[in-house]
Amino acid sequence: MPLQSAAAAEPGSGNLDLGSWQKKFTGYVANPVAGAALKPEDASPANTPDNRHTADLDALRVEWVGFIEHINRTGNTVLGTHLLSCELLSCTPQGVVAIACCRKFSCEELIADASLLKKELTAFYNRPLSPRIRYDADRDACTREKSVFTLFQELSAANPVVQFLVTEFGSELIY
Repeated sequence: MPLQSAAAAEPGSGNLDLGSWQKKFTGYVANPVAGAALKPEDASPANTPDNRHTADLDALRVEWVGFIEHINRTGNTVLGTHLLSCELLSCTPQGVVAIACCRKFSCEELIADASLLKKELTAFYNRPLSPRIRYDADRDACTREKSVFTLFQELSAANPVVQFLVTEFGSELIY
């Protein structure tokens, strides 16, 4: 009977509605605050923010490629590959680094490895940094490869020669 009380799709059907669970989980991952930053350690004299530890976004961006190379050299090539599809967005004075991923899978993997990423960021940049990872759906849509059919459709809408072939001879893409 507990199965029936958890059923959401059709009352009394006895089936779980996994689709709604998947939608909620996808919404959680796509949410900008998903995978909220790991909190920096409690303030202690060694971790109190001062001028040396104030994170400068420009300095982090300059060394970002070097950081990814460092990750690859230490044997974390999967983590390094996922970081290639990411961009640094911001950095707070408390050391929370906002990272946007343009690939959903990379975002999910980086959220899962957030503690390792935190450790590597702190070691490489010599300051306490915590990642806040989010999925950037707009950038993902811009970087996707278009299919042959989409390319032909765009070409037929923009190119007068292709438009002529389509209207006069009924040309279509045969693949």
